[in-house]
Amino acid sequence: MKVVTTPTQLLEGFPVGPHGTTMCQHCGYTFHEGDRATVLAARPADTDCWAIHRPYCVACSPDTITQPTLGCTELLAQCRLGTRADLATQQTRLIVLEPEIQDSSPPTNRAAEPRAIPVPQR
Repeated sequence: MKVVTTPTQLLEGFPVGPHGTTMCQHCGYTFHEGDRATVLAARPADTDCWAIHRPYCVACSPDTITQPTLGCTELLAQCRLGTRADLATQQTRLIVLEPEIQDSSPPTNRAAEPRAIPVPQR
């Protein structure tokens, strides 16, 4: 079954990084609940599974997707980080809250091509 959703709905509540420590992809800053961040989410064209590959702190945050990955749909979003807790396992994980899409890239995009997917307006 396929579900149609907006990029903002897709990212809301999405896990960021592994269980435990999540760090900025560029400078190594350790994220905490309540921090502002920018995340790069991607989905290969041959699957329905999304993943957040690169979290960035405010200081390292890119404004656009400068080198799109051919064969992947990518979303760049600014957000606040929250915590999701699993009480049974006593584990917590950072998640995306209040995402705002900054840029996007379709699977056919290359760095030299113009963007084919416009940034959604809120």
